Amino acid sequence: MQTQRFWIERALQDAKSELGMADYEVRGWRAWHHHQTMICLTLLFTLKERLAHAADVPLLSVRDIVDLLESYLPRRSREPAAAKPAKKPSTTPEKSLSNIAGF
Repeated sequence: MQTQRFWIERALQDAKSELGMADYEVRGWRAWHHHQTMICLTLLFTLKERLAHAADVPLLSVRDIVDLLESYLPRRSREPAAAKPAKKPSTTPEKSLSNIAGF
């Protein structure tokens, strides 16, 4: 019975420290359950990845998977599209065929 408790505690520790279970700042019941559901799905994903790569990388941890995903996946900008500054028109003369040829 004691060994089963270890794995449950370890999964909760990984979820809290690496996957953001302890980082929720929500006010409503529905939002809290949505956050916890997303954490459970990410925990399931990391478990499946660890099992899939157990032969190649036997000591693959949740932190390793998080680091790999952060380095391979692109980050979206958190700024809304309207907040981005408009592109300034170029002040340099455009190079065209007539400018290059000297016409």
